[in-house]
This record gives sequence, structure tokens and C-alpha cells, in this order.
Amino acid sequence: MWKPNIKAASGPRYLAMADAIEGDVKQGRLTPGTKLPTHRDLAEMLGVTVGTVTRGYAEAARRGVVRGETGRGTFVGGDVHSAVTLVSHREDAIPGVVDMSMTLPFEGLNPDLSGVLAHVAADPLSNRLLEYYPSCGRTVDREAGVEWIRRHNLNVLPEVVVVTVGGQNSLAVVLSAMFRPGDAIAVEALTYPLIKTLARRFHLKLIPIPMDEGGMIPDALAEACRTQSVQGVYLMPSCQNPTTVRMPEYRRQEVAALAQRNDLFIIEDDAYGLAAGVDAVPLASLAPERTFFIASMSKSVAGGLRVAYLASPSYHIKAVERAISDMVWMTPPLMAEIARRWIDDGTADRTVAARREEAKIRTDMAKNILSKLDISLQKTGYHAWLKLPEPWTSADFVRVAEESDVLVTTDDIFVVGRSPLPHAVRIALSGPRDCEELHRGLRVIRNILGTN
Repeated sequence: MWKPNIKAASGPRYLAMADAIEGDVKQGRLTPGTKLPTHRDLAEMLGVTVGTVTRGYAEAARRGVVRGETGRGTFVGGDVHSAVTLVSHREDAIPGVVDMSMTLPFEGLNPDLSGVLAHVAADPLSNRLLEYYPSCGRTVDREAGVEWIRRHNLNVLPEVVVVTVGGQNSLAVVLSAMFRPGDAIAVEALTYPLIKTLARRFHLKLIPIPMDEGGMIPDALAEACRTQSVQGVYLMPSCQNPTTVRMPEYRRQEVAALAQRNDLFIIEDDAYGLAAGVDAVPLASLAPERTFFIASMSKSVAGGLRVAYLASPSYHIKAVERAISDMVWMTPPLMAEIARRWIDDGTADRTVAARREEAKIRTDMAKNILSKLDISLQKTGYHAWLKLPEPWTSADFVRVAEESDVLVTTDDIFVVGRSPLPHAVRIALSGPRDCEELHRGLRVIRNILGTN
């Protein structure tokens, strides 16, 4: 049975395990299709916790080295030179491990699927959902997208809205449609990991821009535009991942003006906007001729509802449609129909409200338990950003936490290029199944840092 060599590793053991898997694949010691040991068997072999193995396999999967198959196990597979971001699955959860590494959208509050499916099945035209449609989506679905985007405080016309297979697909579509290999995109020095993955895939350069309590610093963005060839900027202004920073309106105006002066495309990702209840003016309202606005339903309604609405500048809508057709041809009409019905009948709005209430309870809990620590969060946020006290590094803290069966996300996954590590971790408040599990995980964090 294969066993990774992690004895000489100095960093977190889960990273050493992922490094060993990747190294053995590259050297041919592990071949595609090889079944790896179970989480529990490998934990016993290595003398580590099951949570460490789970995190190691997840990191290897993120790199594209292994894949998990439901009911069968973990297998070697994929391209070791590519990286994909995978979320942990409930069915792979290990009893006793508090997983606060992924911002799952309070899955216990998902809408009732059986009701909407019954209505769809009763529709005499439901079989038409199995037909091909234009890549931009059916007209009724684009109109539903207009309504959903309106919840994000943005008014657009159906003609500039396309339906995509979730927010991640929207981002890939924009990068594919509007940028070419070698182009540079400005991002916050700490940013959403998938933009890093996609930049590698599309051979784009990411330029890290310093941040402060208001997000990306406009003067720093202006300096990058003066000294480098920048074609675009990617932002999450309503609730930044991972720092939870909310960009104030005056700064949005500065960034929009900078983009106009320097002819930059803006990618505005509002994944957490509805959860945060933000009513600020979107960048897409300030610079509509150059902003691509992404309004996903996954974080706010249901993670498995892979539907998002992408509002494009009118001049570029055809390029966006072509990119969708190149990737997936179209978003599955049945999935889009479920989203449309939930928007129309109020189910989506009720679900957003319920998620906000749950998020409020959990953020209050985090503020209370971690009150003596340097923690940033929003009132109804899905995650928190914890700056670690001296002498802790993120790698050391993650290792000690996982030894206590608590998983959080290390800072390096968010760092762009060679930007300095902030010595912080992201805590997914929405990851644990319930408040009792979250409470236990937060207390472990507090105890590790000695702030009882």
C-alpha cells in the first residue's frame, strides 16, 4: 500500500502529504487510476489525525492530482500542472472534525426542491427544457436574471444579461472573452483563490494591489497602471474574500474613475452581496460601459444551484455569448428554470432572509467567543478573517488547529504572487452544520491562542 514520506517536512503535515502525492505522480511512482488509502487507514499509517489526511487529500484535489469518487474512495488522476478549486463534500465529512475551511451556504436552509420539481413536472411544456437553447439563455431566464440583479442594487436590461453555470463559470467566461494570454489584471493583494487558478489556466498575469480597511487602494492601482500594462481589475467590493472588507462608496467612485481613465475592464463579483445586505452603488452603475457584474445564486440560495447571471457591457455581449458556447454551450435549462421559479415565487428572497438571520447568529457568536482577538467580520457574513497574534504563523496555527480536529484556511491560498503573508486565517462561519459545532470550533481556536 502506498505511503507518503512526510517525515522531513517542516510545514503543515497536510501540505507535506499533498506535496508527496504530487511528487510521486510526477515521478511515476503513482499512476493515474491508482486507488489511495482511506482517510482512516492513512491517518493510522502516518500517525496523524483523520482531519489532517482529509485536508491533505483536499489540497491534492485542489491541485488536480487526485479525485474523489462517491462511495469508492480517492484515486490518482488529472493533470498535475493544473489546479482546480474543489469544496469539501458533506458525504466526505469526518465525525468529530469541525470544518471551517469552506464557506458553504448554510445548507440546512436550502429551499424545498420537491415542490418546484413537482410544478415543473406538471407543466405541459416541461419537456422543452431538454432542448437546446441559445448560449445566452432563454428570454424568460434572462428576465429572471434582471430581477435577481436588481436585488444587488443594479438595474440592467435583459439584452445585456446572460445565464451561466454559477459564479465561477461567469468569471471564466469573462476572462476567456475579454483577455488574451499575457494580459494583466489588477487584484487585491489577498484575493479569491479561483482567480489565481483561472489566471494560470488562461496565461494571465495578476498584479497584487495593496489594501487597507476600505479595500484596494486607488493610488496603488493608479501607480500600477502607470508602471505596468494593466487591462483589467477584479474586485469583490461588497464583502471581500477573505478579509470581509466592504468598499465604501467614495472609493468605488475613485476606482470606477481610474478604470475609465486607464481603459480597464472591471470584473465585479458580488458573491456575498445579498448576504451582507449591502445597498451601496455597484461599480457597474458607475462604469456600466466597462463593468462585468456577476450575481450568483449559489451562496445566497443553494450551493448546488449552479446558476448565475452575468451583466455585460452591451458592446461585449456577443463575445461573452461566444465564450459560453465554447465552454458549455448553455446553462442547463432545467437548472435555470428552477432558479427562475424560485425568484418569481419569492422562495429565493425568503431563503436569503433566512440565511442572513443564521449568519447574524453565527457572527455574533464569533464576536463574543473571539472578542479578545483581532478578527474582522460583517454582521451577516459567511466568514471571518483572524489576524494571528505573535509569534503565530498561519502554517503553525493551521497545523495545531487540525491536531484538535478543527479546519480553517491558511493565508497563503489568498496571497497573490510574492506579496507578504499576513499571518492570518479565514474562518468559515457557515461551514459547520450547526451552531453547536461552530461554538466548539471557535472555543478550540480561542484556547489555542490562549485568550480564555
